[in-house]
Amino acid sequence: MRTVTGVGLMLLTAACTVGRVAEIPKGLPTYADVMAGSFPGSAPLTPAGISAKEGKGSVTLIWTASAGATSYNIYCARSSSVSKTVGAKLAGIARGPFTVRKLTDRTPYFFVITAVNASGESGESAWVMAAPRAKPPKHEIVRVPAGRFRMGDSLDNTAYALPVHTVDLDEFWIDRYETTYALWKAVYDWAVGHGYAFDNPGQNGSTRQGDFLPVTMVSWYDSVKWLNARSEKEGRTPVYYVDDARAAVYRTGNVDLTAAQARWEADGYRLPTEAEWEKAARGGLEGRRYPWGDELGPGQANHDLGVAVPVGLYPPNGYGLYDMAGNVFEWVWDLGSETQSYHWASTGARNPRGPGSSDQGTRIRRGGGFSYGAQHLKCFGRMFRKPTYTAPYFGFRSVSRKR
Repeated sequence: MRTVTGVGLMLLTAACTVGRVAEIPKGLPTYADVMAGSFPGSAPLTPAGISAKEGKGSVTLIWTASAGATSYNIYCARSSSVSKTVGAKLAGIARGPFTVRKLTDRTPYFFVITAVNASGESGESAWVMAAPRAKPPKHEIVRVPAGRFRMGDSLDNTAYALPVHTVDLDEFWIDRYETTYALWKAVYDWAVGHGYAFDNPGQNGSTRQGDFLPVTMVSWYDSVKWLNARSEKEGRTPVYYVDDARAAVYRTGNVDLTAAQARWEADGYRLPTEAEWEKAARGGLEGRRYPWGDELGPGQANHDLGVAVPVGLYPPNGYGLYDMAGNVFEWVWDLGSETQSYHWASTGARNPRGPGSSDQGTRIRRGGGFSYGAQHLKCFGRMFRKPTYTAPYFGFRSVSRKR
């Protein structure tokens, strides 16, 4: 063992007199600096707690102050790749909240924030997205008139959209917008207190942050039970039951419902049939690829932003419906598979509800979304998934026989 010599003891005693605290060498951070996260000669911490609120022609950004910051920079772009090098820069902002003005309504903007002091600029915050608008979207249901239309398409020789066949539909009403997370959550909270059980709680869009985003991460079973709950909450007759006598309302479990277990004549909410969805998506046009025509141009649908955006930003179709192409895919009622195509369908059928089974055990989703590119935006585009499937690009909307 090493011992302290007499000389060493004298030196140690001189350096550390009892009752005194040794001085901190110059250039090292103080205890207060460490606790605050601010070090002399270093840039401030990256801003956190970023959120955005939409206004008319503006977005207000809110964030938590960064220790050591003397000002902030905001970077704005039209895509989620926004960064210090990609986007317009607003510099020298004293503090938050800060309102960015002179923006275009119904247009998605992406923002990151950095903190600045004399020693430099912090890293970029997580991005937030918001879309200015004069007024929020209002939940309402839109009439689709009775009549015939040609379902499917031979334009691009898409096998699952063949054969083209004529369908005769009664009048129905469909939500103007994809089901928003806010509406989903209001009904969901009511439902779990009234005997309903869901596999998934739903998610606010694809990033969990923002206003007026469509609900995502819900299965076919979740959607159907939620529609029954919405019906009961609003005093309407539920559509879906777990028995052919239609006596027990479907509220729990994963039940593979049949057409016989639905009260199609009820005034409650339900998923659109595939035929209803396609007629609604076409908006009165026939023989066209998209709800607006045959060509896909910029600013017509969200298929390339990489995230879900608030509902209703893109132009509506001929029936006044939004996002029938793009943003998020939408569940419909029908069973089906790519191999079945429409070989089961008969031309002139009235109110068809799809085949009685799927050779793959899959239900159908429609409309395309921000993922998979533009290939599924076509009015006749179809995808097939197990009814337990969920994804951050997958939602639904309501239909009813009554307004």
